[in-house]
Amino acid sequence: MNFLDHISVWLRTSLSSANADKIKGYSFNLIENGGEYSVELIGASEFDANDPDWPCEEIFEATPRSIPIPEPVHEGNWESCLTNMATNLRDYLSFGDQSAQILKRADGIAVGFVDGELQIIHPAEQAGGHQPPTRPEST
Repeated sequence: MNFLDHISVWLRTSLSSANADKIKGYSFNLIENGGEYSVELIGASEFDANDPDWPCEEIFEATPRSIPIPEPVHEGNWESCLTNMATNLRDYLSFGDQSAQILKRADGIAVGFVDGELQIIHPAEQAGGHQPPTRPEST
């Protein structure tokens, strides 16, 4: 199973129990721990592309909360991890399956390291293209 298929199964399972009508924004949080990378998904009751703290209003978490990111995706460094995950998630959103549609009904979707800046990946007009990655704080 490739990584996008793994994401699809994870999201399909997780979003089936989400109260999507109350979720205004989704954040795919990237985590680095000792050279290993993972991604978690939360849903927030607020979304504001100009306020980096909107994901703090968490009302939903995926089950399991996080999944590992394979080495071919993270390539052993945070810059590649962020760039490749943003690309993978944009690709996933373009597929149009039921879980992608649920995510896209929110006001916004972001990806980024927990202690770094978020990239808005949906809606595209708010994304402003690819933003340069910001190094996350050390954990």
